[in-house]
Amino acid sequence: MKKVLLLMVAVLMISSVAMADHVGMYNDQAGTSCLLAPGFDSGTYGFIIHKFSVGATGVRFKVNFPAGSSVFAFTPSGAFSALGVLTSDMSVGYGGCQNSGAIVVGSIVASLAPGAGAVVAADLQTSVVFTDCGFTQKDCTGGTFTIGASGSTACTDPNATEPTTWGSVKALYR
Repeated sequence: MKKVLLLMVAVLMISSVAMADHVGMYNDQAGTSCLLAPGFDSGTYGFIIHKFSVGATGVRFKVNFPAGSSVFAFTPSGAFSALGVLTSDMSVGYGGCQNSGAIVVGSIVASLAPGAGAVVAADLQTSVVFTDCGFTQKDCTGGTFTIGASGSTACTDPNATEPTTWGSVKALYR
């Protein structure tokens, strides 16, 4: 009985992680690559995307850019409303419940220096957060991106899995 309960808890934990909302920066509106080109971007390839959402009304985050980058503007998508500064505390309201799996939150205008960056928790917050369609604030994951390193997309994939043994899974609960 104890083993069955342990297995059920493990399966539920895995499924909840797989369905977690994720906010990242991508070079396309489809969110397929986190490899951005260095230099000036006029809002044509630096997109903030809220992925894996089953319903949200807004998101709060900040973006850490590589040293030497200069951010000039953040342009929210469509009728979305943005409040704050992208590099310290940005809140974007969607203007209603968005039920899409991938929500293009907005794009940037910036001069990007080569290096690694990340979407992280806003200042004075413990994690990247979103508001669901019931107006409940929930945690989500933030993603990494790379500027100028050819050959690597360097995305953080919250749904990625790693091979492991059953013994190591059981050891987590001893």
